[in-house]
Amino acid sequence: MGKPYILLTNDDGVDAPGLLALKKAIEPLGEIAILAPDHNWSAAGHPRTMHKPLRVEEVRLADGSIAYASNGAPSDCVALAVLGFFPKRPDLVVSGINLGGNMGYDVTYSGTVAAAIEAAIFGIPAIAVSLDTFSPDADYSAAAEFAARLAEYVLEKGLPPHAFLNVNVPAIPKEQIRGVQVTRLGKRFYEDQLIKRQDPRGKDYYWLGGGPPKDILEEGTDVGAVARGFISVTPLHLDMTDYKLLEALRSWEIFRE
Repeated sequence: MGKPYILLTNDDGVDAPGLLALKKAIEPLGEIAILAPDHNWSAAGHPRTMHKPLRVEEVRLADGSIAYASNGAPSDCVALAVLGFFPKRPDLVVSGINLGGNMGYDVTYSGTVAAAIEAAIFGIPAIAVSLDTFSPDADYSAAAEFAARLAEYVLEKGLPPHAFLNVNVPAIPKEQIRGVQVTRLGKRFYEDQLIKRQDPRGKDYYWLGGGPPKDILEEGTDVGAVARGFISVTPLHLDMTDYKLLEALRSWEIFRE
């Protein structure tokens, strides 16, 4: 059996330092292929480009190694890789390391998570990795080392079909990280604002703005774990069915007519 074939991608763009840190940590595990967006797609969610061509260019990372950059979204990058851009189908997809946490409701916005979702749709095990800071001087070493350890386990043990792991790492010195917790999604709320302005021609335009999220620090959640200095690992699945509500709906008269 040959070395595992591992696809790396992200949503911060192919030149992001988090992607390079991830590559250096994971490359001892197998054969690495990198296909990432050519620009930042943060908070882009899970788009698929259907109405214009996708382009891919060979680029060099800061360490001189070869990678590929696409004008598509992170989910497009995974689809390109799986559907034949590379000669092999990936055994594992790892997305990150994102600058900024992706916890709670963030997973619905995150391009980092969207890449893992795309892999899960294809039935490929996937890991999304995020570092809970927006500092341009972020230290990715702890996140990269843990991502490599977790990737090794996933390659050995596998994941259930259409499942993936969402990892968030606190941005504290490595020696201060208190351990790892397996968590559920937590809750964080954004106090968004609609900012209306006018351009020089008097036409209205809008910014969607607001401050940082407010976290609900519940025990057993990703938000709570990271706030207390733990790495959180949240297993997620593509089946978004609310099974309690499913049963409740069956009692409504409209569904029994």
